[in-house]
Amino acid sequence: MIKYIKQSVRKEAVAGSFYPDNEKKIIDFISFVETSRVAVIQNILISLKGRKVNGLIVPHAGWIYSGKTALLAYKILETIKPSRIALLGPSHQFPINRVLSDSHDHWSTPLGSIKIHKDHYFESNDTYHAHEHALEVQTPFIKYYSGISEMLPLVIGEITESQAEDCARHLYNHHYFVIISTDLSHFNSLEMAKKKDAVSISSIQDLNDQNLDACGTNPLKVAFEFCKLSNSKPHLIEYSTSAEITGDKHNVVGYASFWF
Repeated sequence: MIKYIKQSVRKEAVAGSFYPDNEKKIIDFISFVETSRVAVIQNILISLKGRKVNGLIVPHAGWIYSGKTALLAYKILETIKPSRIALLGPSHQFPINRVLSDSHDHWSTPLGSIKIHKDHYFESNDTYHAHEHALEVQTPFIKYYSGISEMLPLVIGEITESQAEDCARHLYNHHYFVIISTDLSHFNSLEMAKKKDAVSISSIQDLNDQNLDACGTNPLKVAFEFCKLSNSKPHLIEYSTSAEITGDKHNVVGYASFWF
């Protein structure tokens, strides 16, 4: 008799709030953005012909605010479909000082589940992943554009330079495609947001973690070390703000996507 081992699944925690909670709505959103931005997408893909892409930096607000900016980066992922993706994001729920993976076998999305890659180099703690939106909002995009990929979810706390180097070196040596989840400045006037975000974008492109106004500063530290190892640098794909959707120019959040 064949014995079947039950697979553990992390269920969605923010579907229906940060992104659509069913397959049709997700595909409708993606199709609308792709159709309305055909020329932009074509220009991005043409500019990347013959160039190696090691990873992406994407925003993680609700899709209505930052989804169109994230999607431009995920169109690049569609052309690569790596076997393994390391998805790194900050810890919004808990103060931690290390890098933590998740022990589930799969993560559920409205488009189907994603197989989780088990990498025992990292300590796992499911509690810190259970309600973290920064990683979860990326999963439907990953499933849609690179459904064959296994995923290593990593929530990143306040880490040292040495911890960032160790994490990046492991990911680089084990040939992960890296996706970093971060938003930029929060709740400034539109004018101030654009000024602060311009500095952060320049710092990201220069691999400088000293002048960042972003919630994903610690995941970005890992990205910078990964870029040094892979001899690459982040290239801006798009910058946008919440004001473009809400019309509110007094409490603005900034978003940007990059490839590296």
